[in-house]
Amino acid sequence: MPLRTIDSFIEELSQNPKFKKRFDENMAQMKLAVQVMKAREAANLSQKELATLVGTSQAAISRVENGEGNPSFKTLARIAQALQQPLKVSID
Repeated sequence: MPLRTIDSFIEELSQNPKFKKRFDENMAQMKLAVQVMKAREAANLSQKELATLVGTSQAAISRVENGEGNPSFKTLARIAQALQQPLKVSID
């Protein structure tokens, strides 16, 4: 049996609509996590400092950056404002 790459494995699994839906949901969440983390680091802020500016806890910021949280639009808007970045939402 030939060895498969992770990409080919994911492509094969993506033929299953339930897997594809869950994968796509998680991918969007991970993209958000990376964007928040990069913006926070570019602003030279710790998670605790950002949390203070946003009015939330360090643990809440950590959950967003780890892709574990499900932040509301309002929370995302406050994060963007604290980072002096525009909040952009798109459906592609």
